[in-house]
Amino acid sequence: MDLDAVKVLLESQERTFRSALELVVEQWKERIRLVEGKMTDLTKSLEFSQAEILDLKNNEKVLQKLNKDKQVAVEELQSRVAELNHRLNYQEDYTRRNNLRISGLKEQPVGETWEQTAVNVSKILEDKLQLPSVNLERAHRVGPAAAAASSHPRAVVVRFKNFSDPEAAIRNASKLKGTGIYINEDLCPASLEIKKKQFPLMKKAREDGKIAFFRHTRLIIRERIDQRSSSSVPAAGSPHVGAGFSGWVAHGDSTVRPPDGTERVSSETTGDRRVSGDSTGCQQRVLRDRKKT
Repeated sequence: MDLDAVKVLLESQERTFRSALELVVEQWKERIRLVEGKMTDLTKSLEFSQAEILDLKNNEKVLQKLNKDKQVAVEELQSRVAELNHRLNYQEDYTRRNNLRISGLKEQPVGETWEQTAVNVSKILEDKLQLPSVNLERAHRVGPAAAAASSHPRAVVVRFKNFSDPEAAIRNASKLKGTGIYINEDLCPASLEIKKKQFPLMKKAREDGKIAFFRHTRLIIRERIDQRSSSSVPAAGSPHVGAGFSGWVAHGDSTVRPPDGTERVSSETTGDRRVSGDSTGCQQRVLRDRKKT
């Protein structure tokens, strides 16, 4: 084979290889363009997703702020509702300040009228408590009439014309010892529940030899005269610290009085919140403290 034929063959092979190489290069270029297009789309999608994430984060912050504001508003409303309930309970108790609740007073089995109830109450006040000049506005039984036939007579709510009369009846409650008759303030259900929760504390304090009594719904615990080495403090868990129902706390010879100025004594019986002869010592000490002030 001569050199010209070899040259022509090589040139032909070169053209074939170049054509094949150009085809391969073009295919790779097309693939690169496709990949670049996909990368562009992915970049745009990622940027869009990042923008959405930022928007969601901003919305989350806004929602958190709104939620926090709502929580603050709810807490303020709850506080306001609690304050209003406290005031309503106080006002209801204030409207009952001329009332007493008497339990254990015998009831006629059938048809006792409120006039008959008032007569029975007047007899108790005159014969047992030595209060002949008390003027009653009204006295009536509370609860279903069917209870009259049972061994436990219904309680009597007594309304006095003068505020000093129920005070005098409370002072003389110790004279009912042994009669099965008990006298207590006529408080609203919420106040009664507050007192009921504190009866275990009062009972424990009395078992420890301390003086324990109620000033309205406020439980007061004091050391006796021979135990004043430690200062008297209000019972732990008392519900109205700093409120209008606050009692007074004795430290040595000083006394801090509550805004309403009311004073009550309750016995340690937990069933029906009674004031009876069982709390004689406590009542006498409270009365002496009241006379001093």
